[in-house]
Amino acid sequence: MGRPVRYNTAQSKAVLEYLASLGSEHVTAAQIAEHFGGSRRSVGLTTVYRHLDRLVESGHVRKYFVDGDSSACYQYAADDEGCSEHFHLKCEGCGALLHLECGMLDEIPHHVYEEHSFLINRSKIVFYGKCADCMKSADTGIVDSRQR
Repeated sequence: MGRPVRYNTAQSKAVLEYLASLGSEHVTAAQIAEHFGGSRRSVGLTTVYRHLDRLVESGHVRKYFVDGDSSACYQYAADDEGCSEHFHLKCEGCGALLHLECGMLDEIPHHVYEEHSFLINRSKIVFYGKCADCMKSADTGIVDSRQR
């Protein structure tokens, strides 16, 4: 990436490399600190936040506020990723934030713009529910309409 990191330390580089290794996965600062907690490169939560702020400012990392109840999520900002081109799914069970690319939903922003004169920011659209793993581990009471 051609953008300079103002605060280039071994810890900052380690945080960036960890996020890059996750690809498009979203993680919280606490998850990042936990990752480094058991390693020789222990990085405390305050230090993680300081480095994340600088990495977000430099454009190397994206920061998401999904809802008022959860911590911010962070994602590596690869040059070729179009995170603004899809919706997100937020699991109310485990807290996972997943990308949703679905042709059926592609018309929603166009319709809203044409019919309601409102431009949707797709990267901020979040659907809440339960992921497959959480549904398997708990009885959610959701009935699949295809089984009726």
